[in-house]
Amino acid sequence: MTLLRKLLRRYRGGPDFHQTYTESCYLGEQFKLSFQLPVCNPPKPPRAKIVNYPLEQANWFEENCSQLWHQKYISIHETFWYFWPLVPTPFRGEQGDLRLNLTLGKLDPNLPSPKNAAELGQALLDQYNGYYNAEPNEETGAGLNTKIINEVEAHSARRATPFTEEEKQEQIDLIMESNGYPYITEYRIFNFNQTEWVRYTEVITRKMNKRYRYACLLKDGWYLMAKFTLSTNMSDNTKSWYKDAEAAIEPMMQQIKLQKLELLASDNLLAAP
Repeated sequence: MTLLRKLLRRYRGGPDFHQTYTESCYLGEQFKLSFQLPVCNPPKPPRAKIVNYPLEQANWFEENCSQLWHQKYISIHETFWYFWPLVPTPFRGEQGDLRLNLTLGKLDPNLPSPKNAAELGQALLDQYNGYYNAEPNEETGAGLNTKIINEVEAHSARRATPFTEEEKQEQIDLIMESNGYPYITEYRIFNFNQTEWVRYTEVITRKMNKRYRYACLLKDGWYLMAKFTLSTNMSDNTKSWYKDAEAAIEPMMQQIKLQKLELLASDNLLAAP
């Protein structure tokens, strides 16, 4: 049966919902996070886990966060699933992979804290668009879109015959398509396990990659994020493995549970004999 399934899918690997593991941790004094996910494929060695994340501790986020482009975050968990060709051949690696990163984020404390999923979604889009369209900053990496525009303007000024406005925009659009970060204007709200999550999608055109970011509000500008990165390697996004990887994301979100500790305590009291 397993062989037949592989033949029908035309690839090996990916997440197997029949082989899962369960973990949990506490996010500050108010929240418990638990999840049941397919095991990593290929397996990764076990590592020590943090059980308590002290959200209430002053400056804890600022002193411990990492930054990757526009996102400052604290990593909670990472898992991944690789997809391989059905028949292994020399000089061919994986077709692609799906990767999940669970992280903690915190919005700028100088801005109003979001009160619901919709406000969180807009704040995250503003953060993304503001970073890539700011004035260029070599130290933070901000302003990559602005840098592209400035370079086209400078190239036009050096020409014996400068670009017309239409030609200039064509050049900008062409470079943006391969190296830029398009504006994100839409998000959707989903409900998983009585928790509202906002989702927006980043498209990395030059690599045919996508990032599906789900975020839910915690408190005081804190949020939990589940980032699914779908990467192509020796394949493309028209293959069956890619569609199956996308289809696996929502079932995984159904297995991520965020619970308020006060509600858990109340449920336990009601369940007590």
